[in-house]
Amino acid sequence: MNTFTFKHITAAAIAAALTGTLLAGCGTGADNVGSKPAAGGKAAAVSTPTTIKIMAQVTGDPPKDDNPIKLEMEKLTNTKLDFTWVPATAYNDKFNATLASGELPQVMLTNTGRAPNVINAVRAGAFWEIGPYLKQFPNLSKLNPNVLNGVSYDGKIYLLPRFRDSARHIIAYRKDWMKNLGLQEPKTLDDLYNMAKAFTDQDPDKNGKNDTVGYTEYSALDALTRDISIYYGGPMSNGIMNDQVVPNFLTPEYLEGLKFYRKLYADKAMNQDFALLNGPQQTEMMVKGKAGIIIAVDSTVKLIQKDGAKLDPKLEIGYLQGLPGSKGLRASSTGGALGGYFFSKSTIKTEAELLKILDFFDKLSTPEGMTLAYRGIKDTDYKMEGQKVVQNETLSDVSKAGINAFSQLAVAHANVGLPLKQEPLDELVGNLVAANEKIAVYDVASSLISATKSEKGPELDKIKNDAQVKFIMGQIDEAGYNKAIENWRKAGGDKIIAEFTAEYKKAAK
Repeated sequence: MNTFTFKHITAAAIAAALTGTLLAGCGTGADNVGSKPAAGGKAAAVSTPTTIKIMAQVTGDPPKDDNPIKLEMEKLTNTKLDFTWVPATAYNDKFNATLASGELPQVMLTNTGRAPNVINAVRAGAFWEIGPYLKQFPNLSKLNPNVLNGVSYDGKIYLLPRFRDSARHIIAYRKDWMKNLGLQEPKTLDDLYNMAKAFTDQDPDKNGKNDTVGYTEYSALDALTRDISIYYGGPMSNGIMNDQVVPNFLTPEYLEGLKFYRKLYADKAMNQDFALLNGPQQTEMMVKGKAGIIIAVDSTVKLIQKDGAKLDPKLEIGYLQGLPGSKGLRASSTGGALGGYFFSKSTIKTEAELLKILDFFDKLSTPEGMTLAYRGIKDTDYKMEGQKVVQNETLSDVSKAGINAFSQLAVAHANVGLPLKQEPLDELVGNLVAANEKIAVYDVASSLISATKSEKGPELDKIKNDAQVKFIMGQIDEAGYNKAIENWRKAGGDKIIAEFTAEYKKAAK
């Protein structure tokens, strides 16, 4: 009997590693950033400013050395920061060239952490393994172990990731249509289907025309592969089944999601041209009032409300965090990281030097540091209204340059900083995303490496994708779908499973 679990051994091990004793005398707030560690700790007490050479990317003009935000950041962290700023559009090329040269700065941003040249550099010993040191710092020790696992190499942490929202998909639906038809907000997947069917058949916009469809999807089947299958209890991209790392589409829960889509399509409760549409075209269906339900990232669902209301003042969008299945309410994760920072072994000579540099990132990860990085300087770039930050409507060019650049250094999640005063819609959707982060399901293979997947991934994906579309559209039955998946396995899929499984078990030791 197939048994599926999404528990990740490596993530659990990392979580245990991060729960070690923190430095004595260190708190989590900005008032404690200069505290001295316990005698057993290795981080040096604050004294002479630490010089740190950093290569990072920047959008627009780089800030000058006397930028006020930089000076405040140096004061807060007791550092002297020496930057090599690279335009964002050219950064990856510069990174690759620098990595190939062997002449590395102490700290360097990467956006391509899973590229073969980066993996080779990590395994060759180019960078410090920082995992064992994170528990020594009051803020870095609290970083999400699932996200750290996702950027690990062979079960070890070398990259300090830049944390971002990790569970951004939510459900948006036409609340005004729901009211027009006397429906209730969906509480289950069956309710969602019934709403989609009603939005298709019952003239929800009351224009007397049969011109609406309930549910909208596009060719990538994004909501199926990420969200619907998660609601049914499946894994995020890959999970553990029968002691192997398998892709989500081999699990019975994923098949339930496929059947849900097949029923929507057969009953014309979803757009019949989904296989021809791209993401923007799918969004446009909602904006123009042609569809009533979408599952998408937070920025997209907010756009639908804002742009749709310009065309139809009566438009009202309702939002759902998700829908529970047999395993309760769960959310899909994008990994929760946007690149991160490596620490060069050739230019950071000692453990003591490394700890001083990690201390910079720890102090920057306080509420004071994160507010400085993302909002600038109080009374110059923002003011406080109660407990919330109100950004100045017009920032100076100096402030814009500083915030654009120095926010790149922030590794903690932006919500660690003082909360920003927002419009009601932004706050509502932001709260749903934050709630989803607490129940996010992560890909157990996000840090694993498969040579076969790197070589044959696109052709294998085509086998799987074609089978899914044909099954949804009723062109093949379940037996035909299973035959296609068997072809996927024979064409290289089984090798991917074997390679991922071996990597997973090695990392778990």
